[in-house]
Amino acid sequence: MVDSDILKSKIYTVSELNQEIRKNLEIVYHDIWLEGEVSNFYFHDKKHMYFDLKDEKSKIKVVMFQNSNKNLIFNIEEGLHIIINGYVSVYEKRGEYQIVALDANPVGKGALILAFEQLKAKLEKKGYFDSVRKKNIPVLPGKIGVVTSVDGAVIRDIILVLEHRFENFHLIVRDVNVQGITSSIEICEAIDDLCEYGVDVIILARGGGSLEDLWAFNTEEVAEKIFNCPIPLISAIGHETDYTISDFVADKRAATPSVAGELVILNKDEAIKNLTIILRRMRSLVNFRINIFRKELVYLLKRRIFIKPETILYRFKQDAYDLHTGLKENMKKIIGTQRDILAGLSRMIDEKNILNKIYNYRILVKNSNERMISYIKNYTNMKKNALKYNLEKIREKNPAAILGRGFALVYRAEEDKNIKSIKEVEINQKIKVLLRDGMLNVKVLDKIYKKLDPGFKNGN
Repeated sequence: MVDSDILKSKIYTVSELNQEIRKNLEIVYHDIWLEGEVSNFYFHDKKHMYFDLKDEKSKIKVVMFQNSNKNLIFNIEEGLHIIINGYVSVYEKRGEYQIVALDANPVGKGALILAFEQLKAKLEKKGYFDSVRKKNIPVLPGKIGVVTSVDGAVIRDIILVLEHRFENFHLIVRDVNVQGITSSIEICEAIDDLCEYGVDVIILARGGGSLEDLWAFNTEEVAEKIFNCPIPLISAIGHETDYTISDFVADKRAATPSVAGELVILNKDEAIKNLTIILRRMRSLVNFRINIFRKELVYLLKRRIFIKPETILYRFKQDAYDLHTGLKENMKKIIGTQRDILAGLSRMIDEKNILNKIYNYRILVKNSNERMISYIKNYTNMKKNALKYNLEKIREKNPAAILGRGFALVYRAEEDKNIKSIKEVEINQKIKVLLRDGMLNVKVLDKIYKKLDPGFKNGN
């Protein structure tokens, strides 16, 4: 029987109890801040984050769902010391209590600084900062593109610098918001637009500000867009002490937007001045070389070879005559020698002598054929006799020949294995007996051992 006290009490199911505990915990601990070190971090399908938050003595499970973690500007990772804000709840299916985190901040560093360092390390590992991939800035670009806000002082500073350095420049300005939620997207679209327009160089510019103000230039989207940009790009963000991710990825960093104006195009007055100096030096060098060549020409013209050049030909004429005379003598000797050789060869060509040699060769060939035929016949007969002898030997050693002389071979009934001793069979075992004209299937009735004659063992 059931105790009456039990009947008076409420009996919970496991699910009911877990639900009630969850409700009570969420009411009491609905808005808490918790500090600890991240461990066992797991980012399921890049949506929901699961990890433990621990200190020296204890730990607690934490879950941060996608709608909360997507707003984080830094990455939660193993070993990071953070502060989270959320509420205590129960995962009813397992009966485990946990913290549902709604927000998180790193301890010791600001979230923006940590996010900056994490992204910088990630991009550096991917090779976004490598100097070997950075493109050269053109010396005299035909079209200069600028991505900035047209309402700020940045564009005016750039124009003033360009007018001072090279007044007839071609500038295309793409207006964007350099601060705010949509600024990163607008910057990426502006870079694409200027590339499509066909500019020769792009300046990405913004005035100074806090790290939060400059954050549009610290996003991974802008970094990837700069890295993949086919046009040389100069990053001119903030003041000289300000550094952004775009500065590291860009082909060139300018300390300020004004410096970018100096880097993007040469100074026309300085260029003309330098060209004038170079031209003056080139003229001086050319005149100097001309004077040297003029003196050398005068010296050569005074030499005898140029005054009476025919004197040189006299010497060559004498040498040519001597060579001509020697060549004629040598040709005469060669022709005489070849004539004698030809006469000797003609005497050797005697018809009667050739016919005699042919007759002698025919006799030699005939004798050789007869000897070869005789040798082949003898060799063939010898091989036939050897083959006949070997066949006789094979017939003598053929086991079947023994059967013709009245002997028999004994085999096991279950396998074709020759039985050599009565020890290999048992009483009532079936065996096969092979005779000259057939086979007998027999059954062993008895085994009679007989001592063999020593002479028989020796094969006598």
